[in-house]
Amino acid sequence: MELNIRVLGSSSSGNCTLVWDKDGALMIDCGFNPGYIMANLELLDMELSFISGVVITHTHGDHVNRTMMKELNKADIPVYCHYNIRRDLAQKYVSMGRGHKPGLLKVFTDEELQIGNFRVTAFEVPHDSTGGCFGYNILKDLGAGVKKITVATDIGYFHDEIISRFLDSDIIIVESNHDPDMLENSGRPEYLKERIRQIGHLSNPQCAELLDRVIKGSTRLPEAVILAHISQQCNLPGLALDSAREVLNNNGLTATKVCLSHRNRANEILRIKPGSQPFQQLSLF
Repeated sequence: MELNIRVLGSSSSGNCTLVWDKDGALMIDCGFNPGYIMANLELLDMELSFISGVVITHTHGDHVNRTMMKELNKADIPVYCHYNIRRDLAQKYVSMGRGHKPGLLKVFTDEELQIGNFRVTAFEVPHDSTGGCFGYNILKDLGAGVKKITVATDIGYFHDEIISRFLDSDIIIVESNHDPDMLENSGRPEYLKERIRQIGHLSNPQCAELLDRVIKGSTRLPEAVILAHISQQCNLPGLALDSAREVLNNNGLTATKVCLSHRNRANEILRIKPGSQPFQQLSLF
């Protein structure tokens, strides 16, 4: 048994992450058009019907693609959303409003969800989205222990409760959106810069601080960290990598892998095997 993770893309242009085992897949957000997502599934020899469900973090257009929602509805694939965002999701995306009647739009609150072979729990994070924004803990029993993946791609800021949700994760997917100096000198309107700083997205230093607190509070340390939602205008991949690697190195986690996500292409596949076997990377290219 093994668990596979791949970020199909993450930026202000689109977000989608795939977690799968031999029996089924879980998709987190569907912010790309069907052509892009289907092409990525084809590279994995995966049909759309292999997906057990899609969980939505929030209703911004880079996380929910209107046409992809129609395809999910046509394929009878359930879409899960928190109670707080159900109305906005159904109003923005007609197919989801229709999907609510036959049960394809599944609404939850704070309970743990069983989606295929995955146990999923949502937690709210600060972000300027109608109805709120949610990260996810994904748990999978590989027979020799439970593996934990934590995904949160949009966080305006973090607090103790959010840190607690990241503790003891085997894989962390978290945003490292911008470099503060690049944002300040970007020429963007002041209101937009303020929105990003206060409630929009984590900077590289904030991401590093979050990782530092998670590492210090965990009894089990992450095997890999994937940096998400990297700004094309206000960040550089090298800056995000250096910031995350520095805090990992300072905590003695030199073996923990740090990966970048990309705007318009998938990152490498990360594969977790059961027990204490080392983390592995699988490349298809």
